[in-house]
Amino acid sequence: MDPVMSLLISGIVAAIILVMLNKQQSSKVSNNIYSDDVQQLYLLTTAEYKINALETKQQLRREKIESKTTALPEIELEIAQLTQAFNEGKIHLNELNSKLDSLLSKFNTDGVELSQVF
Repeated sequence: MDPVMSLLISGIVAAIILVMLNKQQSSKVSNNIYSDDVQQLYLLTTAEYKINALETKQQLRREKIESKTTALPEIELEIAQLTQAFNEGKIHLNELNSKLDSLLSKFNTDGVELSQVF
């Protein structure tokens, strides 16, 4: 009878260990979901920073060119179109960031290098 009881007890202990491991795996999956949310938050923050940098650069260009009659490239319109498309869901956050990167490189924001977060 002793071998049967030891097998029964070891089976119960093994079942408890399996349940505990299953709970740990479930929490790992939820942590991955959380990290995806954090990545999206960083991408959104990066996009906001890029928009602010572009608007600041545009304002500085306006102040420099006020005395000249040279035509200014209007980036506010492009920024407005991009943000509207993003708000309407027509483009994804990664695409918004890449288009803002191209605008930054197009208007050469004083050597400020912004990298896209992946």
